[in-house]
Amino acid sequence: MTEMVENLLTLARADEGRAPLAVEESDLREVVADVAETAGMLGENAGVSASHTMPDTPIHPAVDRHRIREMLLNMVTNAIKYTPKGGTIALGLEEDEQSVTFTVRDSGIGIAAGDLPHIFDRFWRADQARSRTGERPGTGLGLAITKWIAEAHGGSITVQSRPGRGSVFTVRLPKPRVIGG
Repeated sequence: MTEMVENLLTLARADEGRAPLAVEESDLREVVADVAETAGMLGENAGVSASHTMPDTPIHPAVDRHRIREMLLNMVTNAIKYTPKGGTIALGLEEDEQSVTFTVRDSGIGIAAGDLPHIFDRFWRADQARSRTGERPGTGLGLAITKWIAEAHGGSITVQSRPGRGSVFTVRLPKPRVIGG
């Protein structure tokens, strides 16, 4: 209940423009490594193997480190929750000239095409398997918060999924353009 109230307050503040970001330059590899360690522990408990990939060189965009961590944890915990024992999840971080990209890939149950347009809606759950009281409890707010965090950083989130074949969530955050010089 506490988690749901905190999530609702986060979204209400975001709706009112009262959820400012504490933006500072951060090496995103540290954030990904931290989330990957948590994913490893959660995955071990669920019988799911977790891995991660990231560049060898630092990636230092100006972001709200706490919110980026929250975003990644939401995606990773969902991936573990919807991946059966023996499955895999992978967290990735990449950088190119225009953007920083995070991916969370799983070998889980997947999402039906008709459900994909709704997965970022508040309280929306695809089916009984995704109900709060079922085998995979939750509030249906994590992906709404994840989307807000991506968009608050000027980015976007997309998902590709097929039932029985898993899902890939991709968050792209734009890098600031250098003007002049």
